[in-house]
Amino acid sequence: MMLRLALYSDQITPANQPVDRALCALLGTPQARIGYIPSSSDPSRRYFLTKQHYYQQYGLDLCVYAELDDAFDPERIEAVFACDATHLSGGNTFYFLYWLQRRGLLERLRHYAAYRGVLIGTSAGAILLTPRIDTALLCGDQPYAPLTNQAGLGLVDFAFVPHSVDTSEHQQTLQHYAATNQCLVYGCHDGDGIIVRGKRCELFGNIQIFAPK
Repeated sequence: MMLRLALYSDQITPANQPVDRALCALLGTPQARIGYIPSSSDPSRRYFLTKQHYYQQYGLDLCVYAELDDAFDPERIEAVFACDATHLSGGNTFYFLYWLQRRGLLERLRHYAAYRGVLIGTSAGAILLTPRIDTALLCGDQPYAPLTNQAGLGLVDFAFVPHSVDTSEHQQTLQHYAATNQCLVYGCHDGDGIIVRGKRCELFGNIQIFAPK
C-alpha cells in the first residue's frame, strides 16, 4: 500500500509549476494516462478540454471523461480506474460528494489511491480527499440539500481550504475551524499545493497552517 495524492487549490496560475513537477515525479510514468471525473455534467467538455491542455504541457494524457450525474456510464468509470491517475475536478463539493455516494464510488476511490494510482484533486476534488467536506463552506460552496452525510474519503487526517486569502478575518475563521473540530487545517492559496506519498506530506507555496488549540 502506497497512498499517492495531489491536492491543488487551482491549476491556473504559473505558481503551480512546483506542484506540477512534484506530481509528475509522483506519477513516475512518462506519458501517464489520467482519467477525469467532473463534479457535475460538462456537456461541451469545456472544462475537460482545458484540463487536457493543462496536462499536455507535461506530456500527460488526460484521456478518459466519466461524469456521475446526467450521462453516467459505468464503462467510462471502469476506464477511469484503469488509468495511472484520476483527476477530481473543482465545483460544488456537496453536489460532487452526493453523486459519488449515489454511484457507490467512495470505497473504490480509496482502494484506487492506496493500491492503483494517483488521486489528483483541485479545489472541491481536493476537499473530498479529507475526512469531512464542510470546509467547502469556507470558500463559498452552497450546501446541496439531498446530501446528508458529509464524510469525505478520509485519505488524509487534515482539513483543506482552497482559495485561501491573507486577511485576518479569513485566518480567524480557519483558526476557529481548527479549534472547533480539533484538527489541523491547511489554507491553500491559488498556486499552492500538497503532495502526499505514503505518510509523507509535502507542502508547496505559502500554505497557511492552523493547529487546534
